[in-house]
Amino acid sequence: MRIKERLEAQAEIFGSVFLLSLHLAHRTDVAMSTLDVTTKQWLLLVILVKKFSGQDPTLSEAARWYGASRQNVKQIARQLEDRGYLRLVPDPKDRRALLLQLTEKVRVFDEPDERIRQASLMNELFFGFTENDLQCLRTLMSRWLTALTPAEPDREGMEE
Repeated sequence: MRIKERLEAQAEIFGSVFLLSLHLAHRTDVAMSTLDVTTKQWLLLVILVKKFSGQDPTLSEAARWYGASRQNVKQIARQLEDRGYLRLVPDPKDRRALLLQLTEKVRVFDEPDERIRQASLMNELFFGFTENDLQCLRTLMSRWLTALTPAEPDREGMEE
């Protein structure tokens, strides 16, 4: 691929990813409205459950994985706290740091009816994709996210 063609392909993919994110956010906002959660709030919960399973990460750790500023994630976390999905508590090891603690309310996502609803949404969003398409897309997205995600520092050396 020549340089001009490569740049055009990159620009088209880049723009398409942003358009796709807007469409996905809208569809997910509608689907999650029954749980009083926005797409951004849902994504933070997913990160806390999947990346930090059984742990209470600091706000800075969660922000790193979320891909946004600490202040932005704190605002989203406060909204989730207001809705009862998590608590923001001072870290006993470092009172300047805030820990994100999930509450029992997040179990609503594991209830059978909710799992069926989420599976239906995923099937709708990925309609027409073959298993091979999904595996290829998963691999490419993982590579891209890995390239864009900052390296994870040691928890002990972090400042809030």
